[in-house]
Amino acid sequence: MNNREVWDAYDAEGNKLGFDLYRDEAEQIPKGIYHAVAEIITVTRQKEVLITQRDPMKHFGLKWEFSGGSVLKGETPLLGAVRELEEETGIRTEPEKMTLLVRLARGNSLYHIYANTVHDSSVPVVLQEGETVDYRFVPSDKLKAAVYDDSFALPVTEKFPMYEKPLFDYINAIK
Repeated sequence: MNNREVWDAYDAEGNKLGFDLYRDEAEQIPKGIYHAVAEIITVTRQKEVLITQRDPMKHFGLKWEFSGGSVLKGETPLLGAVRELEEETGIRTEPEKMTLLVRLARGNSLYHIYANTVHDSSVPVVLQEGETVDYRFVPSDKLKAAVYDDSFALPVTEKFPMYEKPLFDYINAIK
């Protein structure tokens, strides 16, 4: 039985290219070919942002990040975002409740950054063993400082300037 994680191949505009990519061959993905990644920023109506801490055995172990991961073959980035959010936090949402903030290509990944709103920080969070070990809600007015201190995973820190404005526009529009 083959347990390789399979991804659809995309171009930089988000069009499927009709062939497969494999997680264990990610370093060999040719330039200009991408696999989709969904990142989900969950915000409460009180304008607090959910962050999760990576398992110590993972790359960037014990660093903080937003929920997310690779979109699997046959999934849309939106459905991958819904799945990743539930897997990593136990938070269930409907696709229509996700808002795409930005899509950006970095390395061999085509990131789809989504925002999602939950009522408040009492939402039950169930961490995924092997992925996340802790979580917290950060007031949005303290988020930027948190992202740029040494406690966040470097890929988040590097991408944050590319979606900071649409994220804070989303947060500020929450009623």
